[in-house]
Amino acid sequence: MTRQPQPQQPRRLRCAIYTRKSSEEGLAMEFNSLDAQREACEAYIASQKAEGWV
Repeated sequence: MTRQPQPQQPRRLRCAIYTRKSSEEGLAMEFNSLDAQREACEAYIASQKAEGWV
């Protein structure tokens, strides 16, 4: 009896987001560059979900 290889699920890859700002200018705004960086990273990670990114 020959065993069929099981389809492999993508390897789960945990991701971390690191944002930074070189100055405090603009941090008091309701939406600032740190928020924009985080949103861009979250969107990219979500786009890679099929590859196992979480």
